[in-house]
Amino acid sequence: MKSWSCSRLVLLSCLIAGPLQLARAEILKVGGTGSSAPLVANLFEAFRKQVPGVELEQPSPPLGSGGALKALAGGRLDLAFAGRPLKPDEEARVGPSFKLATTPFVLASAGGQKQDGFTRDELAGVYAGTRAAWDNGAPIRLVLRASFESDTEVLRAMSPAMAAAVDVAARRPGMAMGQDDLETLTLLTRTPGSFGPTTLGLLRGMGSQLTLFAIDGVTPSLANLQNGRYVWRKDMIVVLSRQPTPLAKKFAAFLRSEKARAVLLRYDYLPLEE
Repeated sequence: MKSWSCSRLVLLSCLIAGPLQLARAEILKVGGTGSSAPLVANLFEAFRKQVPGVELEQPSPPLGSGGALKALAGGRLDLAFAGRPLKPDEEARVGPSFKLATTPFVLASAGGQKQDGFTRDELAGVYAGTRAAWDNGAPIRLVLRASFESDTEVLRAMSPAMAAAVDVAARRPGMAMGQDDLETLTLLTRTPGSFGPTTLGLLRGMGSQLTLFAIDGVTPSLANLQNGRYVWRKDMIVVLSRQPTPLAKKFAAFLRSEKARAVLLRYDYLPLEE
């Protein structure tokens, strides 16, 4: 709380009236998968126009989906944003949840050149190490995620060959490894010839200029995700505690509003209806 000092001229009135009290801003504590951080900030900015006197607090670095769900269950967060489905033991410790939106899962690079994108067989070659250069001869520098991360699970699900190749890449020495979505984006941005996973929504939210690649001839876009041509995606799931605060309830309700929908679309997230 801000302390108030009194000049000599108003000392007596301050002693009589007492220190002025400033109303404290109500704080909403939100954590989750790293890709949710800029999205939550943009959604909250629209929310606070309707509900003034509120502030957003997000942990840095991001807690990740699993860490945020533990913090939510432990009372250290008001809301969690998960980038994957909840496990049964996680569901048992938290309150209600709903799918908010989805965004294309993409493979991106800083400076990599591959005119027609990649087929899944070509991607398997990149991860297995049998295809090691871009079209211009520059080396492809993979940026990986841990084996348990949802990005890695999406890559593995692309094909049996990709599942095997991703495991091969994880065993190769000297590979760059992103610990969370934001660190992965930083590695992709700062590494010449980088190649690795992220999402269209995160790139949009961070204003990134990384190069994106078509997969099997289909360009990652919200339109292609909506029409079903592009099938690689990551959902954003909102999770409340068992006893959500009034502010958490208000924000969760706002997330299903038309104003929130407009924010989601602006940042390349496709709202999901449950």
